[in-house]
Amino acid sequence: MSRIKSVALSSLLIDTQNPRLESVLESQNDALRTIAAIQNKKLLTLAKHILEHGLNPMEFPLVIPADENGKRYVVLEGNRRVAALKILENPEIVRGAVDATLYESFKRLSVEYQKDPIDMINCVVVSSREEADRWIELKHTGENKGAGIVAWGAAEIERFKRRRRGVRSPQLQILEFLEERQAISSETRRKVPITTLGRLIKTPYVRERLGIEIQNGEVVTSLPESEVMKGLKRVVEDLASRKVKVPDLYYAEDRRQYIDSIEVDLPDKSKALSETFVLGEAPREEPKQIARVQGVRSKPSRKKRATLIPIRGVSLKIDQPRINEIYYELKGLRVEDFTNAVAVLFRVFLELSVDEYIRRHGLSVDSMARLSHKIQEVANHLKARSILNDQQLKPVRRAAQSDSFLGTTLTTMHQYVHNQYFHPVPSDLLATWDSLEPFFVAIWNN
Repeated sequence: MSRIKSVALSSLLIDTQNPRLESVLESQNDALRTIAAIQNKKLLTLAKHILEHGLNPMEFPLVIPADENGKRYVVLEGNRRVAALKILENPEIVRGAVDATLYESFKRLSVEYQKDPIDMINCVVVSSREEADRWIELKHTGENKGAGIVAWGAAEIERFKRRRRGVRSPQLQILEFLEERQAISSETRRKVPITTLGRLIKTPYVRERLGIEIQNGEVVTSLPESEVMKGLKRVVEDLASRKVKVPDLYYAEDRRQYIDSIEVDLPDKSKALSETFVLGEAPREEPKQIARVQGVRSKPSRKKRATLIPIRGVSLKIDQPRINEIYYELKGLRVEDFTNAVAVLFRVFLELSVDEYIRRHGLSVDSMARLSHKIQEVANHLKARSILNDQQLKPVRRAAQSDSFLGTTLTTMHQYVHNQYFHPVPSDLLATWDSLEPFFVAIWNN
């Protein structure tokens, strides 16, 4: 049976039978120097990460007793981490085992490490190598039909980045745009190799032919949606159907030839507008049908949007993971299909956003105060900072008043959560977001 025990770093021994070593070594010193020589810069990167973030709380070293009295332990899994720590304790150990530049880097890190060294490490103790082998093999030999570690694909990695930092790659922006406009199905989107689409979009010539550009991480265009959609749809469908495969697009010249080969589906540049828009915000009509004010970016029409928060046109820079997850759920859930879930999440999102603003700016507001009071205090602070003016804050202040006839009252939002007989209306939810959107943008982007 395994157990967790806090063990002193000085009592942990490198496994001289470690599979990373080409042969069984005689001494601890030889084992540590060999790991340093093999891992080289990777071990330095690990040491930097430990110095900045500490040890990974999701993984404890797996150890067995080295002697009967249980005072020393051999590390069977986690030798790199232990080696990095021992080098931070004493860089002289690897002098001559790594090049001079790497050695000096370890020495500089060691100076910082000594200010707050890691003396004790939580370890998982097992009784024998045989017991440990089961878990070590499971970790290092692939998915094992699902019993082992199932690696993320490109799509999962992109979604994680998006939820954690609000980051969406250009290729994901394109796929979301096409799916939202029902130009492609969800099944088609799932079949698209994300990295290959990204390789295409990173090619300037391809972007020029498709009528798009990337500015500050966002895909932009000066074409009406009907035009820009044509080329993007063709590219995505070709990739999803494997009509065009990964090896076909390895080189820049291959990508140029491919995009030229689909000229019939590329946009008509003569229909370009006088303004540039974020993809999904470009007008859907032709230029002659649109009345525009020069230099002012138009807002996308929201009358027919399916989600509470528009997929395009709203980008909040949320650095709190859970709040960011709620934000993206509200961008993904269809209001008509999940009305109750959206209503409750909206209420939660409002309160968490207000609380985070109060915390971040150190406002003197009692944490137990009513939400209406918190909203008024945040509104006052935003006005004092000249982020929003009285006119922009008017719907926010009215929303906090229980006697307001707007659908955006807090009383109404409280009912979404606490009254089993109160049924939220999709149109009210959409109107509520539209009224409060500038408030949320001010909270998160300033």
